[in-house]
Amino acid sequence: MTVETPAPTGRKRRRGVVTPYDFRRPTTLAREHTRALEMAFETFARQWSTLMLTRLRQTSQVTLTSVSARSYDEYVRSLPGYGAFFTFRPDAGGPAGLLQLSAETAFSSLDFLLGGHGTVVTSEEREPTEIERRLFGDLVTRVLAELAYAFATVAPMKPVLGTLESSAQFLQLAAAADVVLVATFGIALVEEGEPVEATMMLPMGPLMARLHQASGEAAGSEDELRVRAEAADTLGVTVPELPVDVSARMIPVVMRPSDVLALEVGDVVRIPHPTTRPLDVVTHDVVLARAVAGASGNRLACLVVSPDEENDR
Repeated sequence: MTVETPAPTGRKRRRGVVTPYDFRRPTTLAREHTRALEMAFETFARQWSTLMLTRLRQTSQVTLTSVSARSYDEYVRSLPGYGAFFTFRPDAGGPAGLLQLSAETAFSSLDFLLGGHGTVVTSEEREPTEIERRLFGDLVTRVLAELAYAFATVAPMKPVLGTLESSAQFLQLAAAADVVLVATFGIALVEEGEPVEATMMLPMGPLMARLHQASGEAAGSEDELRVRAEAADTLGVTVPELPVDVSARMIPVVMRPSDVLALEVGDVVRIPHPTTRPLDVVTHDVVLARAVAGASGNRLACLVVSPDEENDR
């Protein structure tokens, strides 16, 4: 007996691969914004390299690796557990940013700064001494000044150095779902040295607002203006037609839970609402007007009164 294999049909069923999408994932940056930020961070990297050369007396090289938008939680989970974490505020009173350096980069920089050869042991985790903190503070303050210079024409800022932390677990600079801008750098403290990764985090909201302002995009193109006008018209037509809950209420009475649980049929609850005072017309806890109780046919009703009528009554 011969078993014949059926010839394959011309059309095959393709089973698509389902890829889960995380709606908390931040959207990508616009191309023009990405380019503007890359140029600013590249300028910052060059200025940082020059600063390290003059301060450490070493041919240091800082290069920009990437610029991306991430959630704060994703960024913090990508950080090493131990290192040098410098908090700062791009503007006084605004949300905080972060400069993250590896322990090797941070302590080697101090060793060069003090005339050493950059050979430090970072296998054991330790807190910086008071003198080291002061030296770190002076060096990073100068780095932040170069950041302000690089962003002067893109998103002007006046960074102010905050605190120095040695562990990433103590960093609580934003909500987990907040979108932040992360720039990744490679730092080589010596010529032909192996670059070590460093990152800088900036709050996205204020930065994007200044990018729009600096690039003159606040007004938008003709298409954007048309879309905004149509959206405003739609809201103007739709919102007045939306149903809302409106109620008339008296001044509430405060009772203990035990008194509420002890209520029985026939009990009288005294309400501190004067008989001469109108009721409050309320929607979503917002008092809209005053009204007096009445009836309309066989149903209760309220008559809205003006403040003058309230006084007359």
